[in-house]
Amino acid sequence: MDYIICTRNAQGGLFRDEPGATTYLEVPPTASDFLPSHKISVSDFMKKIINTQNEDIVIYIHGYNMTVKETLQRHRILRKGLEKQGFTGDVITFAWPSGKNTLMYLEDRHDAKNVAMELVNSGINLLAKQQGKNCTVNVHVIAHSTGAFIINEAFDDAETTKSTAEINWSVSQLLFIGGDVSSDSMSTARGEKVYRHCNRLTNYYSPYDTALAVSNVKRVGTRNRVGRVGLPADSPSKAVDVECGNYYLKRKSKIKVINGEPTHSWYFYSDEWLRDAYETMVLRIDRTVISTREMVEGELRLKA
Repeated sequence: MDYIICTRNAQGGLFRDEPGATTYLEVPPTASDFLPSHKISVSDFMKKIINTQNEDIVIYIHGYNMTVKETLQRHRILRKGLEKQGFTGDVITFAWPSGKNTLMYLEDRHDAKNVAMELVNSGINLLAKQQGKNCTVNVHVIAHSTGAFIINEAFDDAETTKSTAEINWSVSQLLFIGGDVSSDSMSTARGEKVYRHCNRLTNYYSPYDTALAVSNVKRVGTRNRVGRVGLPADSPSKAVDVECGNYYLKRKSKIKVINGEPTHSWYFYSDEWLRDAYETMVLRIDRTVISTREMVEGELRLKA
């Protein structure tokens, strides 16, 4: 079964492209779309997810321009890819109302901002509460593209909202893939609230990511993106850059991207990246000894 936390509106038995009530879904493997009919209660959802005393749980946040079908497909690709590496926990996708047209990028970003708080209220915070019940749950977050923007907005809003500000919550490992936020926003000072609520942030970036080019008319922003140029020099020690451009150049002909812009979405289809993500989240080893990385001229790179 596939588990989804959905913030899209429901109409006519389908999920649409506008923000709506948060619903918890258990999607059967035969389904090609997640539907309102797959809804289960919050308590049933938690019983399905929290089924052992020691578990790693991944919350995946997708980027912009993703249909319901594409979102479920990407969810399954990530889940199966991590399972292939040995992951035994659950993967939950936070499905927010992303449009079907790249020209809707601005609207997608606005919708992402509006639903960001639900990520903390209905996802991270809900799971974090289990840690106070003698249950060891390690919550990790993988944020792709605009998903990094949702993280920034959610973690910022959480500190100004009483229900979450009063709870000591955090995620274990936070992974950015092709993060669509400005690099300078991840400095120690400006990214303080994000860093406060994670044990480590790993930023995977590639200078060949054309979706994040400043000149790309499909997106906005004149500042360099963290998923294209990496973290700023004044990021804290808990932040880790992994350069992936060299790997992509050498391996791109062998990586088959099913959906998404190849230079921006190849990570999900790479066994090496999936292995790196698995070791980052599950093995709990130092950044410098993860088997898929090498140090080149003082820079951690994904091995090609």
